[in-house]
Amino acid sequence: MAMYERFLKYHNLPSGAVLGHLLKRAHLTQRELSERTGILPQRINDFIVGRRRISADVSLKIESALSIDIEGFFYIIQCHHDVYNAMNDRIKEVADTPDLSKIRKAIFWDTALESIDWRGNRRAVVQRVFEYGDEESVGEIIRFYGKAVVEECLAGIKDVRLKERRDKN
Repeated sequence: MAMYERFLKYHNLPSGAVLGHLLKRAHLTQRELSERTGILPQRINDFIVGRRRISADVSLKIESALSIDIEGFFYIIQCHHDVYNAMNDRIKEVADTPDLSKIRKAIFWDTALESIDWRGNRRAVVQRVFEYGDEESVGEIIRFYGKAVVEECLAGIKDVRLKERRDKN
């Protein structure tokens, strides 16, 4: 069970990608899964490549076939991914850049603030601001991305250097 629980914490993973990964680990083909579940092989492929969403009913069938004892496992992953995408869409709607007057230029000493891809590099931006930023810079990044996105970015940082500074901010 612990092997499967780890997938539940990654909200950026689509359920089909997780299914494809688990099939490879179990040395199962899409056809073999089809035979176990009664789901057409083309439909299973559609799930894996992201052309179709996994419903609750399909999730239960696949979990049973793969002996996954977490009810709604793939459906939960699908929901997490939907929320993740909605948060990203919300970020895009709000603004393309934060209020640059509130972010100290020294934080990004090696890059021009105007050339930063604020959406695409949000993890790196959050990490750098929380490691080198002042209260105003941190506040602007939280306002710009939203608290949930910032918390997710901070939780994903494996680097222990400057962890105390990040935690303080």
